[in-house]
Amino acid sequence: MNETTTMPALVPVEPQLLAFDAALQWNYADIESYLKAVTERYRNLVVTDENVEDMGKVKREVVSLRTHLQKFERATKTKLKKPVDDFTMQCRDLYQIIAAVEEPLNVQLQIYEDRRVADVKAQIHREITAKAQALGVRDAYLEQVAWNPKWTNKTAKWSETVVEIDHELVRLKAVQQADDDREQLRRDRQEMARMYVEQANAAYDLHSPLQVEEILTDDLLSRGLADMKAAIFKAAENIKAIEDAAVRKAVPTVPPLPPLPPLPKAEPSAEHTDDYKDMIITIHHVHMGDYDRVCAALDQLSYPYDVVLR
Repeated sequence: MNETTTMPALVPVEPQLLAFDAALQWNYADIESYLKAVTERYRNLVVTDENVEDMGKVKREVVSLRTHLQKFERATKTKLKKPVDDFTMQCRDLYQIIAAVEEPLNVQLQIYEDRRVADVKAQIHREITAKAQALGVRDAYLEQVAWNPKWTNKTAKWSETVVEIDHELVRLKAVQQADDDREQLRRDRQEMARMYVEQANAAYDLHSPLQVEEILTDDLLSRGLADMKAAIFKAAENIKAIEDAAVRKAVPTVPPLPPLPPLPKAEPSAEHTDDYKDMIITIHHVHMGDYDRVCAALDQLSYPYDVVLR
């Protein structure tokens, strides 16, 4: 069993600055008087072709004045900075003394804080799940909950957290409904497009009909119904034109038949009846698009004929 040890009372000792003389004393006035006097000789000098070399020497003298002063400035700043650096190191040593007891306490207290936060999160999840089921918000949309880190703060009020959760779930419900409406509209458009495809295939009697999977693009479904129908029928018209062109190219050109001699005006006499016979000609694989053209060619013969399709 742990025993509590009473520590002797300690009188707090506050950090105090016991001595600090920030006043910097140096021969500023003497240097100022000297620089004014020495630079007076160089004031208003004019560089000419005759004195350019001498002016170069003058410049070096002036530069020497500046660099000498800069060297003194850097050395003095180093001396002034050393007490500050020493003070900083002393403070860091004192921080280490405090950290030796502060850090173990932080580690142990963090375990309890993590447990508290986990309990709050579990409570929040239960609240979200229950209200999502009541509103009909699906799990896929619960993943989009905008979690407010303030909900797990020690100072957070549960009543305020619940109100924020309600608002967030109402927002997600609206997002879900909007997505559902868009999906339903897309399905309706797909059904209309399928109907237009069937109508176009039937209207143009296509041998290579439009395929729904190929023509129903996102661009087509995004159009109005009138534009969608026009695009589908235009595609069918293009296919029909290609098919007709292929048929015309495949069918050889038939030269015109030579003119026939005129038929006798009177009925043939009995003795010449054997000169007339019925002729049966079978034309194979006639495309129905050529039906009228074949009949027109037979009409030129001026003989009566019968057509049997099989």
